Amino acid sequence: MNLKRLSFALMTISFILIISGGVSSFVLGLKRDRQATYNRVSDINNTFEVISTNTSVFESVRDELYNQVLNNLFYDTMYQEDKGIKNKLSNYENLVDELTRNTYEMNSLCGKNYYYPDSVANTRCKNYKSIYEQIVNYFVSDIELYNGHIDKYNQYQESLGSLYRLRKYQTNKVYIDYNGDNQMDGKEENV
Repeated sequence: MNLKRLSFALMTISFILIISGGVSSFVLGLKRDRQATYNRVSDINNTFEVISTNTSVFESVRDELYNQVLNNLFYDTMYQEDKGIKNKLSNYENLVDELTRNTYEMNSLCGKNYYYPDSVANTRCKNYKSIYEQIVNYFVSDIELYNGHIDKYNQYQESLGSLYRLRKYQTNKVYIDYNGDNQMDGKEENV
């Protein structure tokens, strides 16, 4: 009889230990998940702030490029200024490349169908693709505008019988629909 009581007590204690171990493991897992979610939300917010800063820089450089270069192109100075202009366009493209890296980081943080308990993080995960799409499409439009000026310059020089020719700015970037809404935000029709 004592053996039955002892085995029953050991089984009861074992059962209680197993249950309490499972519960504590579950609670610790919840705490780890909560901390991981908090860290991920923090990473989203930090990365989006970098995107916002880089977007502001992009807008400033774009405004400067229009004010100093694209709105002031004259055939008589284009050949002399071509190297400097292409350098500015290259720096402009480097800003787009930096935003591309930031966007890829946001892709890994936001994922598809992720939902966070922080509404700001959810909004940022929703909006970064549209911002990136606009920036790339603005850049491509600006390059097309500049290359259109190069075409006109080359035609003008050819009509004069001149051997002066300029090369177009080369980029591998094309218009994109990054957020999948079947519209290319930021694509401008150059006149």
